[in-house]
Amino acid sequence: MKTKFSAILDIRYKALQSHERKMMQHNLLITQKQAEIDAFMHDVGEVHFPKSGDFGAYIALADTRDRLLTHIDGLHSELSQLKAQAKALREEYKHISIEYEKIKYLDTKEQESRLKLLKTLGDKELDEISVLLHRRR
Repeated sequence: MKTKFSAILDIRYKALQSHERKMMQHNLLITQKQAEIDAFMHDVGEVHFPKSGDFGAYIALADTRDRLLTHIDGLHSELSQLKAQAKALREEYKHISIEYEKIKYLDTKEQESRLKLLKTLGDKELDEISVLLHRRR
């Protein structure tokens, strides 16, 4: 049954679904960033310093390890930004969800009042019909 709130309810529902998709995509970005960090951490773990040999090779490996660690630090800062954005998205979702529930409640109340009105009108019509039938006898 359509009410004056039905159009608004549809809009709020679509906004809610759209925001859910945004949150899922954002969570996927966080997961990918974490996997990227894990891969670089594995690469750092694979760097083995020689026990003997040329000091230049040792310096090159130390430089490689330092670059990997610097890159990992950058990835961690990106991950923390993504997590902060995810928190903001959750707060926004909470707000959108509350707005949707408000409109849904109003729509349900409107439907209930219409059904109650229809029932009372139906009861009145039945009363009128019974009075008419009683008068005919």
